[in-house]
Amino acid sequence: MMDVIAGAFGTLKTASDIAQGLLALKTDTAVSTKALELNRVIADVQQQLFTAQTDYATVLRRVQDLEAQIVQFKDWQHEKQRYQLYELAPATLVYRVKPDMQNGEPVHDLCPNCYQDGIKSILQNNGYVKSHDSLTCPRCQTVLLLPPSKTGFIEISPAPDAWGNPRGF
Repeated sequence: MMDVIAGAFGTLKTASDIAQGLLALKTDTAVSTKALELNRVIADVQQQLFTAQTDYATVLRRVQDLEAQIVQFKDWQHEKQRYQLYELAPATLVYRVKPDMQNGEPVHDLCPNCYQDGIKSILQNNGYVKSHDSLTCPRCQTVLLLPPSKTGFIEISPAPDAWGNPRGF
């Protein structure tokens, strides 16, 4: 970008030299020729300045985007400290909010895939899948199958019929 601006200043110097040359000319034809040359130089300067302005705006937008990413990264670095790796079942790991960091929130677990991507995505109870309790990530659709006793969710059974017998689903 500095090359473009330096080029623009160089072109302006050329325009100035042409203008000085106009003063030294005596004939109308020579003046007209130099005036046309001056107009071309001025048009070049305008184009170079427009290019420099466009490049500057592009660089400025990129800097703003990078600054926003830095803020987001710093926020995630702080937020992820609230969670620790937790084994829900053998070989089934999630990130669970630390008890002393709940800040009034209920106990909840984050998707380990999204956590590694720097995104907080709370796993949701998805009921039974293949005879197991399941948790699903709403963002990446990861499904974790768990033994029924490990989820901590209350299992709701249908009320017994009028004779006290359990109802089937």
